[in-house]
Amino acid sequence: MSPPPGLRKLEGRTSREIRCAFSRGKEGKMRNKIIATIVVALLAATAVSATGQPAQVPSVSILGVEPVEGHILRVGIATAGLDPQGGESPDVTLEAWLGDARARGSLLLKYLPSRFSMDIDFPAGAVRVGVVKVGEFAPVRPFTDNMRFPVQVTVRQGSRVATARRIVTMLLPTVIVPGVANELSGEDQDWLATFMQHGYRGNERAPTVFWFGYPSHQVGLEEGAHLLAEYVRRVVLRRAYAGKINIVGYSFGGLLARWNVQFDVDGWGTLVNRLILVGVPNEGSVLAYAYRNVPTFLPFAYFAHAPATRALIPTFPFWRAAPTEPWSMPPDADNPALAQLNARPIPRGVRVWVFYGGRSGDAPNTLAGMTEGAQSRDLASGDGVVLADSAQGLPIHGGGGVAALLTPDVTRVNLGPVGHSDLLAAGAERVIAVLLDRVLEIPVPTPEQVPDTRENGNNR
Repeated sequence: MSPPPGLRKLEGRTSREIRCAFSRGKEGKMRNKIIATIVVALLAATAVSATGQPAQVPSVSILGVEPVEGHILRVGIATAGLDPQGGESPDVTLEAWLGDARARGSLLLKYLPSRFSMDIDFPAGAVRVGVVKVGEFAPVRPFTDNMRFPVQVTVRQGSRVATARRIVTMLLPTVIVPGVANELSGEDQDWLATFMQHGYRGNERAPTVFWFGYPSHQVGLEEGAHLLAEYVRRVVLRRAYAGKINIVGYSFGGLLARWNVQFDVDGWGTLVNRLILVGVPNEGSVLAYAYRNVPTFLPFAYFAHAPATRALIPTFPFWRAAPTEPWSMPPDADNPALAQLNARPIPRGVRVWVFYGGRSGDAPNTLAGMTEGAQSRDLASGDGVVLADSAQGLPIHGGGGVAALLTPDVTRVNLGPVGHSDLLAAGAERVIAVLLDRVLEIPVPTPEQVPDTRENGNNR
């Protein structure tokens, strides 16, 4: 910074000339005091930075912390009040406490930019500014649950120090698997927007929420499950730095997720952290059998006869010849794929929630069985498409239910009198609360609580 005009008038003059400007006597002493006051003020003005802050009082702030890729966290930094003529180069240190690991990197420059960023590369165990490595730490393994940790930036110039701190939350990737006919409506933007409001990231370089669309009119249970597994392998795990994922399966989509978990497709038995089933016909839906008689010439009738719909034929007794006859299975209602799935356990370590809809009290509203003679219909509590008992895996009409969903570890949530197509909207906040449950419980360590594993405590 160039000196103010008033000070420039004194530049270039010899000390003798300046001394001559100070007169002797009472009048001269007064003039000397005035001139001295002006000089001190002008000199002080040169010590003020362009931001208006005294150069000897540094400050630092964290502009933002964002993943630029699944495995790289970028920290935006702003500094002010540094004195480039102060004789000592300013030092900026970035630290992050990632569980048992402590990431640390330092940047020492004579002329430090007022704004720049530092990157934390988890698998490489490196802190970088651009392509230059400025720090090393023990590599961090892919996250297996939501993470919450502090990031701290400290700027030093001589004995002057300033610090900024921010708490960072990194969420496990969550895959939403919709139901039959999802290809007609596409992604549910309202539902995804609710996720974004709670810290999830969508179509960006490092997304944390994914929507798996699939052709339900072309694939059955096993084929759809393998498409889902391929999508997670090819898209989700390549874009997120995660050793586990969360799954929200709606309706038929929940069966696709269950298939991969219970048959351990691509290691899903240990890959899935939370499995959330929303309105899932775990024992099938009587409507799927009734749809067999829908004329093919009607609009969208191909969904009624699609492989996915056939995979939803009930595995519980739902047919009887007369109202006085016991419940049984009609000969053309075989569903071996769903029966095979329901006979398998859910691996330990997979946390399961079941969300379902049901009318209050005993008011029936969902097809539960069919009687041949009088063509009558049995109705029970449900969401209009899926019985509440089927969604929970409970025994129906003397059937065995789904043993894997009858353990105390499975949490059941009744969304109340909500129709099947409205379950996602009605349960959005409660589903997200489940996804975030552990991140809210994680205590954030202070620097004093995390051991310094750097050699001699001063590695950069």
